Amino acid sequence: MARTFASNNLRRTIRDLGSGITGIAVAHCLLNHPKASGLQVTMLEARGSVSGATGRNGGHLVSDSDSLFPALVKAVGFELAVETVRFSEANIQRLRELVDQLDPEDRQATEFRNVTTSTAFEDRESFDEAVDAVRQLVKACPDGDIGYKVSNQENATKTFGYGKVAGVIEQHGVAALWPYKLLTTILASLKRDFPGRFNLETYTPVQSISHQYHTSQRHPYTLHTPRGSIVAKQIVHCTNGYSANLIPNLVGKLYPLRGTMSTQSMGPSFPNRGEKVSWAHVSKGSYNADTGRIHLGLYYAQQNAKSGVMFLGGESQKLATLISSDDSTVADDAHETLCSVAPRIWKDASPQPLEVWSGIMGFTTDGMPLVGKLPPSLSGRMGNGEWLAAGFNGHGMDKCWLSGEAIAKMVLGETAPGFPRAYLLSERRIASWTPEKAAETLMDHIMLGGAPPSSHL
Repeated sequence: MARTFASNNLRRTIRDLGSGITGIAVAHCLLNHPKASGLQVTMLEARGSVSGATGRNGGHLVSDSDSLFPALVKAVGFELAVETVRFSEANIQRLRELVDQLDPEDRQATEFRNVTTSTAFEDRESFDEAVDAVRQLVKACPDGDIGYKVSNQENATKTFGYGKVAGVIEQHGVAALWPYKLLTTILASLKRDFPGRFNLETYTPVQSISHQYHTSQRHPYTLHTPRGSIVAKQIVHCTNGYSANLIPNLVGKLYPLRGTMSTQSMGPSFPNRGEKVSWAHVSKGSYNADTGRIHLGLYYAQQNAKSGVMFLGGESQKLATLISSDDSTVADDAHETLCSVAPRIWKDASPQPLEVWSGIMGFTTDGMPLVGKLPPSLSGRMGNGEWLAAGFNGHGMDKCWLSGEAIAKMVLGETAPGFPRAYLLSERRIASWTPEKAAETLMDHIMLGGAPPSSHL
């Protein structure tokens, strides 16, 4: 028999949907906020806690500001682009603070370490463009928390073990960790520290939401689940790539993209550098219109500092399987490519695949997160008590936590200083979003240029 809710306590007026990094940040901020001492929060999770992309990702805590900055300046202007850079750096520092606040045993379990990350470029054209982008970023933010260094082929091989590449961009001041361990530890602390105010309901998918304002002015929303229905005053959607399931007018604007991740033994000749460095490898992306196969041109990796096992992710598969919300399977072509690509990246790699899995990310039409109050035109429901923090475009570790804190402050009627205005949800921003524009963004921001696919979708 399915479980039922033990209580539908009307004081639990905030329903926090999703138990990933963003949803946990929302709950953490609300429960610890001095102005919300009487507030009770229920977190609803369709599966087990931290079972989505947060618990499945590769553990990179790095910034993508260097690659995005020039395009963002063109899209939103210099001032707003700089805000996104500061925000990315602040997120990395905030997660570092959260780890530092843990007791020694829990802190050790997160496997958090400060590293230098490197992005190697296979071709000279892409490398030259990356160097120019870094120079623009450093000129705009000379006092940033992250330091950048351009390295040549010789240093790329000596320090990072790369094979033949045109050059490397280094980031200093970034990190690597085990996200699942960090977030489950924080979630456990919320349950322990706020037993009367915080309730986590796992395996409780919200199937639909209805709004009846005149029925209950205090709790106008009803969330329908297989275990029964519960009411709410406000709802915060933190389900990223799955958001459109409950917000139907987001279909085609915020969409799921299935990423692939693996663990691999790198062979006896490959040293363990996991305590000090992490990696990314960029080549030109491609799309084959005949087969529908898309190669995103990016692989990323970090190495477990204890075992030496490599966590390696990247995408090369048919578009029809890439744009998917099913993380129970891995596409055959994605599996094959990921398990054979390591020798192309590192000169001493003799990989033996251990595990391969997938995870669902959320992508937006303009390539930036969507954070703010949901208007009825998007939710399809009357009322002004629904909020959204989603669409992190495959790079949420340096954006999600402070986005969750920001949306929590908005729920409480406060401002969120430092939050990028370019990420705020507005009807004006999404008015022109179409699936065709989403395809163009996918090509421009992920594949480093190309013609948008018109079929295989």
